[in-house]
Amino acid sequence: MNDSIKPTRLDLRHLRYALAVADASGFRAAAETLNIAQPAISKAVKDTETDLGFRIFDRSGPRVVPTPEGAVFLEDARQTVAQFERTIRASRRNAAGARGHIIVGYSALATSRQISEALDAFHRSVPGVQVEMHVMSTDNMLKNLKSGQIDLGFLLSHPTVGAPGIDQMPVWRSRIGVVAPAGEMPSEVKDLESTPFVMGLRENWRSWRALLDSACDQVNLAPVVVDEAWDVQVILQRVAERRGMTFFPMSMADSLPAALTLAPVAGLDAEATISMAWSLKADTGLLRQFRNHFPPLG
Repeated sequence: MNDSIKPTRLDLRHLRYALAVADASGFRAAAETLNIAQPAISKAVKDTETDLGFRIFDRSGPRVVPTPEGAVFLEDARQTVAQFERTIRASRRNAAGARGHIIVGYSALATSRQISEALDAFHRSVPGVQVEMHVMSTDNMLKNLKSGQIDLGFLLSHPTVGAPGIDQMPVWRSRIGVVAPAGEMPSEVKDLESTPFVMGLRENWRSWRALLDSACDQVNLAPVVVDEAWDVQVILQRVAERRGMTFFPMSMADSLPAALTLAPVAGLDAEATISMAWSLKADTGLLRQFRNHFPPLG
């Protein structure tokens, strides 16, 4: 019999154990995470490798790392486990009267009325479908799209943002504005030259910081960054405390606290583009219906 079609004895437990080892970079750490004996994990992974006919992990170094064949297997295994878990959740919700379930991730930069208006229209056209929204970083969004943890994502469109197997569709553009305490908004770019700024940490806000770098270079502005933070709410709190100003898309204006103002500044005309992203492997009719409520940019 062809090895590619021979029966397998593997089940979800084997996939979960292999994924735990990959995520923990070791068998002992995986055993601690799962709260089971290490020999059980070692045997399950060995049985999986025997069944597959190749080694999933290279154990020769100080850390356990996937082999090239193992990396492909683990990516598919992660999608399989995520889809199984989502099927169980969806079945339970369907039994309770729901007609479907969509999990959406979104960047804090994508907060806007465009999403809420399209969600309202979607619910009117497809009643009974539950849409679950989670804010997350762009890197986590791409990872979760590939693994099947989420179905769709709204993220900043930028050359540095993307992953194999993930498609993107630009859905809106927004001019970049300045966030300042109410009544203290600068009017021109030259007013920003000595203004202190609070920014998102570059390692967590890579694409946004890269876009701002380009936008500022175009107007010969070098923002004086005095503080950085990971969380958008922390950034806004520090602006409210007058530690500095920050940049955000104008589409976020309606979501800011009353103590802050988001407005355009004369001479700064750069725009941010928000795209919807999804996995080509996990696309469904329901997701296409959802996307149809966000017409692509012309």
